Amino acid sequence: MPVLLVGILGFGLTACGDTPQAKLRQTVFDVSSAYHVAATPMPDVMAGKVPGVHLSDEQKTLVKKSSQTVVNELTVLETAIQNNSTLTQTSVSGLQSALLSFQTCWAGVKAGTIPDACKTGDTSK
Repeated sequence: MPVLLVGILGFGLTACGDTPQAKLRQTVFDVSSAYHVAATPMPDVMAGKVPGVHLSDEQKTLVKKSSQTVVNELTVLETAIQNNSTLTQTSVSGLQSALLSFQTCWAGVKAGTIPDACKTGDTSK
């Protein structure tokens, strides 16, 4: 249950490197893994193939938008890592926030609700 641990630990996973950059890079890899685990069932749920879970068009749109935000953030940071560019805490925090918003939206819509965070992007609600 890596996704639950990430949410519970608040992304406080220990990085494998000693430098601040190594720790930021490891955080990006950790968030990427958590996102992919969380997003794995999306295609089947969106297609209505999961018994008991039926999403409205509005819910599908919100989840897709939230998911795309994570993908966009990941793409930028993974490209920076590949180019050996410097990462900032702000950019990595943005990725973490995007993942938390996605997890909140995804869990809510699967349960039949539309969380406020899904509508606003605010994960503090």
